[in-house]
Amino acid sequence: MKEIYKQSIFWFGLHKVANDNAELKYYITTQKDLISYLYPITFIGIVQYFLYKNIISNEIDSSEFNTLTSYIMDNFDELYKIKYRYVKDKPKKITFKDDEALEQAKHLISNLLIPYVNEYCFKKYDDWKDSYKSFIRESLSIFEYDINHISDDNTYKTSIPYPFLFTLNLIKNYDIQGLYQRVYKCYQKDVLLRKYRTGREWKPKEIEYLTETYELIQNDEEWAIFLSNFSGSKWEAFNTRERYKALLQLTKLTTILMKDEITAVTMLDDGEELYGLIEAYLPLFISSDKSNLRSNLIPELKNSTLKVLTPFNCQHINQEQLIPYIKSKGDRFIDFDEKTLMKCTEITRYTFAKLRSLLLLHEYIPQVIDNKIAVKKKLFVNILNIFEETKPNKFKQKVSMENISEYDFLLSEDEIVETFKKEFHNLQDYKDEYTLLKIGRIINILLGIESKTPKLINYSLFELFKYVLIIFGPHPLDHTYQTQDNIQNFYNQFLKLLNFYDSEKDSEIKNYYIQYLELASKLKNWVIENK
Repeated sequence: MKEIYKQSIFWFGLHKVANDNAELKYYITTQKDLISYLYPITFIGIVQYFLYKNIISNEIDSSEFNTLTSYIMDNFDELYKIKYRYVKDKPKKITFKDDEALEQAKHLISNLLIPYVNEYCFKKYDDWKDSYKSFIRESLSIFEYDINHISDDNTYKTSIPYPFLFTLNLIKNYDIQGLYQRVYKCYQKDVLLRKYRTGREWKPKEIEYLTETYELIQNDEEWAIFLSNFSGSKWEAFNTRERYKALLQLTKLTTILMKDEITAVTMLDDGEELYGLIEAYLPLFISSDKSNLRSNLIPELKNSTLKVLTPFNCQHINQEQLIPYIKSKGDRFIDFDEKTLMKCTEITRYTFAKLRSLLLLHEYIPQVIDNKIAVKKKLFVNILNIFEETKPNKFKQKVSMENISEYDFLLSEDEIVETFKKEFHNLQDYKDEYTLLKIGRIINILLGIESKTPKLINYSLFELFKYVLIIFGPHPLDHTYQTQDNIQNFYNQFLKLLNFYDSEKDSEIKNYYIQYLELASKLKNWVIENK
C-alpha cells in the first residue's frame, strides 16, 4: 500500500460501514494493505458483474453478496489486468497462497467492501444532479472493456455501453449551445468515408449492419437532415427516447471512427439491449425535461428512490464522508464553508475525469481530438504539460489516462512534516520537493480545467489551498491535521515557493516549474494587483 493511502478518508468510511462489528474493525486496523489492494478490484468487479448480468442494479441485495464475491474471485486475474494494465506504478499482484488467505479475502469483500460500495457508490438522482457531467466523463474509464467476452484474437471486447458513452463525451450533448457545430466538426463526411474504406477489413455482419449508415454518409440531403437533429431547436424539443435514437445513430458513426480499436461494431445491434443496460442513467445523461425553469429536478426524479452506480469508486475521495469526518474533529478543524467544500470536491472529480476522458478520446480518435487540443494548446501543452506538439496542431500524449488519478495526489502528514525540515534558498532547491509541487499541480489542474474555480473561492489562493488540503488529506483517525495554524504555516511555505518562482530569471529553470505553479502564481498576483 502506498504511504499516502495510510491516512486516507477510506478508513473512516470503512469504520462507519463496520459499525459495531468488532471483527471487521479489527481487520480494518490490522489488514490495511490487503483491504487497500482488494477494494479497487472489488469495485471494477462489480461493474463487470453488472455487464455480465446485463443490468446495472439498483444497489446490491445482501442475498447476492456471496455470488458476487465468487464472481470477483473467479475473475480476479482478469480484473487486475484491466484495472492496472497501463498503470506505471501498479500495486504488486497478490497471490492467495492457501485456502485460509482465500477465505479471508472473500470474507472482507463480502462483509466489508461490497457493503462499502453499497453505502457510498450508489446515488439517487438528487444526489448526483450536479455531477452528471463528471459521471458521463468518468464512465468512460470503467466501461471501456467487458471481460465476460473475449474476441477472436484473444483480446478484451469493448463493452456495449462504451461507444455510446464515448459519443456523449465527444459532443457534450448536455450543452445545447454549440451542439450542432460540435457534431458537425467531429463527424466530417470525408473522415468517416476514409475511415470506413481503410484500416482493418470489415466482417460481413458489420458491413450489413452499417449499410444504412454508410448510405446516410454518402447522401448529402439525408446527411443534412440527420445533422439537423442536433440543432438547438430540434434537440430541445426531443424527448429522451428521441434523443437516444439520434445518439444511437451518431454512435454508429463513432464506431466507424473507432474501427481499428473495436473488434465488432455489431455489438450495438438495434440499441434495445444498450438502452436497457443504461436506462437508469439516461434521465440525467440525455433527458430533455429533467429540470424545471429554476433548474431543480422534476418531482419524479427528485423523489425517486432508484439509485445508480457512480463511476467513481469513492475510496480516497469520499464526498459523503468529508463532513462527518470534519464534525468528528470538533472545533479543532479549520473554519470552512460546507457548500464551497462540496463544490470544490465536485470540481476536483470533474477536472480529473475531464482530463482522463480527453486522453482516452485522443487514444481512439487523435485526428478529431487534436483540433480540440489546438484551441487550448497553451493550457494543455505549455502549462499542464499533458501533451506535446509533434507537428503543427498534431499532439502526442505525455501522460496516459491511467496515470493521472486524483488518488496520486493524496497527502500524508509525514511528507508535510518532511517539507518543514528542509531548507530552501532558491527555486532549484525545490526540484525534489514533491509535496508542495504536488499541491501546486492540483491547483494548476483545478484552475486550468474548470473556469469556475477562482470565483468559487472568491479569488483567494489561500482558500483554494485550504480546500485542497481538506479534500486530499491527510485524514488521520485519531487527530486532525487541518487546524488553522497547520494550514496557515504550510500555506506560508507554498507562498515562499511561489515567490521564488515569480522572481526566477533563468527561463530554463523556471520552465520546469510551470506545470506546478503557473496558475497558482497568476491567481496570487491577480489578487495583489486588484486589491
